[in-house]
Amino acid sequence: MKLRGDVTSGIVLPYTGFVRSLYYYREYLRQSVARDLRKKYKRTTLGYFWSMLNPILMMLVLTIVFSSLLPRREDYMLYLFSALLAWQYFAQTVNESLDSIKSNLKIIQQVPIPKYMFAISIALSNVINFLLSLVALVLVSIVIGRPLPLTTLLLPIMFIPLFLMTISFSLLFAAGNVFFEDVKHLTRVMLSAWYFLTPVLYGPDMMPEKKKFWLQLNPLFHPVNFMREIIYQGQVPDWGIYCMTVAFGFLLLGVSLHCFRKADDKFLYFI
Repeated sequence: MKLRGDVTSGIVLPYTGFVRSLYYYREYLRQSVARDLRKKYKRTTLGYFWSMLNPILMMLVLTIVFSSLLPRREDYMLYLFSALLAWQYFAQTVNESLDSIKSNLKIIQQVPIPKYMFAISIALSNVINFLLSLVALVLVSIVIGRPLPLTTLLLPIMFIPLFLMTISFSLLFAAGNVFFEDVKHLTRVMLSAWYFLTPVLYGPDMMPEKKKFWLQLNPLFHPVNFMREIIYQGQVPDWGIYCMTVAFGFLLLGVSLHCFRKADDKFLYFI
């Protein structure tokens, strides 16, 4: 595999260097994603089946606990699962990206590769896990006798804002963790609180209007809710809100890339 120098240098447009890097290092990304997947399931008996079992087990526990506490809702299992998949993709990727720079020190010292590629690789490998989890979603829908609506076909489009938010926060936290070890512990505590501020266990319709306004400031509010709307409710999300969410995702990604590049040259002094 032939790698080139960091193609981001000298690029003025905010995303041009990033997109070009993804293209130039596409072979590295392919190999890195395959390596991440092998490492994750190395020496496990069930292997890739864990990608399906993990969300199912989590869904069963949460359904048993919260279905009796929250207002009654038909097919709460599917209601929960449709949003839980989105949250798990985000939280898992952010957690795994925290040490993405530190754990690749040897590669950084030997190959002039953009350091954000490590977090991108993790995000892409978890897309594979997300797709495998959809098999579990189909099985759940069959078991409870509630077929998935045709709007589920919009999932690739609705995944875009979730993917943008996930990459953005992964880059920010990964960079911060290089300089401050506390970021790792703070991020995990923050994700626990963030989980309850995101409409996973509940829906926006369960919240008073005043609280709903503040909850919508959560960057994951709409991406997670989009998943529930197309998978559980069988509704096409408001395209205006969708476009604004995607635009915010690109803006957040631009800010994350800017902050990451500002810190890039100092990483080797702190690893």
